[in-house]
Amino acid sequence: MPRARQKKPEAEGAPSWVVTYGDMMSLLLCFFVLLLSFSTISEEAFKEALLSLQGALGVLPAHSSVVATYPRTMRQRKEEMEQAARRLQRQLLIQGKERQVKIEMDAQGGLKINLPSAILFDIGSATLRAEALPVLRDVAQILAELPDTFIEVRGHSDSQPLRDTVRFRDNYDLSYARADAVARQLMRVGEIPMEQFEIISCGSSQPVATNATEEGRNANRRVEIYVRGLVDRRKMELLQGESETLEESEAPGMPVSPRQLTDLR
Repeated sequence: MPRARQKKPEAEGAPSWVVTYGDMMSLLLCFFVLLLSFSTISEEAFKEALLSLQGALGVLPAHSSVVATYPRTMRQRKEEMEQAARRLQRQLLIQGKERQVKIEMDAQGGLKINLPSAILFDIGSATLRAEALPVLRDVAQILAELPDTFIEVRGHSDSQPLRDTVRFRDNYDLSYARADAVARQLMRVGEIPMEQFEIISCGSSQPVATNATEEGRNANRRVEIYVRGLVDRRKMELLQGESETLEESEAPGMPVSPRQLTDLR
């Protein structure tokens, strides 16, 4: 009588091909996670794709933007301002004005540009000097690369009374005219909407040095440009539309003030 063959005991656990397959899938998963972590999304390409989808399906409302529903963080805005400051600093270095024009960042991620009056205007004048035009051109180009910003232009003077001029009543009047000249040059060269600007005359009320010396008075005569946070463009257009409606109804013209935009940032 033949003896029955004994079956070999089966190995415990999953078959070896399953283990190999699992290792391969784990490696593929890690690979795709790395690809995702190193990838970046182009906002412009995303907007173009979104507009294409809107045109094809007709589902999304006009002027909508999925990107706009996710506002940039404070860190992203600060990085944008810092990059703009570095670009402007390089341009000023080329012109040899890096020591005269001061560029600073504030705690809120805003940008402050201090333009001394010595390179902008002659004494007692609000007419821009030829020397100022290249500097303002570079500033305007940088500001044009920062859309939806709130730009505040402040004119400052020393405490000395005006002499030999009948155009300006006092230092406040002169400071406003100078800030206005700078702002309008930036608007013109950078093609920046007027609604993003606010012009302020500070006169001699905010000195940065003593008015007892010529050096201190030169430091106090300046124009400061503050570039602040982002503005909701749709709300800005809504405010502008309301202003135009008032003008059409023969109500007193009320341009959209950047102060109104402060709540929209």
